[in-house]
Amino acid sequence: MNDEHEELAQALRTLAQREPVPPAPVSALVRRGRRARRTRAVVGAIAGTAIVSAAIVVVWGSGGVVPAGGPPSIASAPLSGDGSRSSHSPRTQSLDARSVLLAAAETAAREPATSGPYWYTRQRTSQPAHYFGKKLKKPQRQKTPFSATVASSQDSWYASEKGAPSRTVTGQDPKVTFASSGDEAKWKRLGSPALAEEKPSTNDYDMELHFQIGNHNFTVRQLLKLPTSKDRLESQLRRLFDEESESDWWPAKPEFTDYVWSAAQDLLAGPISPGTRSALYRLLAEQPGIKSLGEVTDSLGRAGVALARTTAGNGDGAGESRLIVDDDTAELLSHEFRDQGQSTPTLQVTYEDMGWAEALGERPQS
Repeated sequence: MNDEHEELAQALRTLAQREPVPPAPVSALVRRGRRARRTRAVVGAIAGTAIVSAAIVVVWGSGGVVPAGGPPSIASAPLSGDGSRSSHSPRTQSLDARSVLLAAAETAAREPATSGPYWYTRQRTSQPAHYFGKKLKKPQRQKTPFSATVASSQDSWYASEKGAPSRTVTGQDPKVTFASSGDEAKWKRLGSPALAEEKPSTNDYDMELHFQIGNHNFTVRQLLKLPTSKDRLESQLRRLFDEESESDWWPAKPEFTDYVWSAAQDLLAGPISPGTRSALYRLLAEQPGIKSLGEVTDSLGRAGVALARTTAGNGDGAGESRLIVDDDTAELLSHEFRDQGQSTPTLQVTYEDMGWAEALGERPQS
């Protein structure tokens, strides 16, 4: 047995002897917030989070064989967010995506099931700036004549009980970053138009808000009832996929693998049961075209394993979509999208906090 194999064997022995990992407080983890990159809105089957309620839509803004004895812990080669080496030292040898996903499934399955009156999330979204008028009505149709990125945070409270009010607080801590001093100068010559909300906006809803899988709406209660076995979850997602209309997608309806991947961007950070989370990881492990990029850091500096899937084609949908998963808790830290040929994210959604809260305006108890 060579040194590399001995190192892996030792890691597996350590895993086998380890006590079950208690889940971190849900509030210390993250969930979802997303700016939709559904192909209907952009392209590429890279779905984001959307809150839908009647006429109101609030949009914000997914191998190898597992060694005998079960999947190893989720660890991988040390890389930075742009794919370069980081200062993190590897805990085991680099693992392929399938091994990472199966290990995540085992970790997720050990979490206790919890619930509460409100599902709370805090996310920070970074995306290209759009040229808005002074009153932030509609973006102009022409291409923005400068390059800049806008980041802002959002808090959301989703009621789990039918008829209970829900709330979002958008536009918090906005930050505009220009690609260069020349881009900032162009912006100033246009009269320094607003690129973000000038102050936070609190939005209360007296109707039920929904999450989405493709073009299907789900309440918090419905998400909690999603199947907890891989086969049953796959069956339900395939049924939903088959019900999708070609006309609801642009430029074309995605393949089933893309559909599962895009759903995972939402569900892995949503109010789903540990069993459903585990089943979803197992389903992802069977999908082709997903690769592990090793250990990276998210925008908050938290270490995780990056899983990536490339979107083919031309236009806005061509590029690479990433899920960054905490390798200790199997929780989703962020999801990102990079346009084809770009090393920095075009869209970056980082999940700062999540969990069950007792009332509107309250955060989860640690």
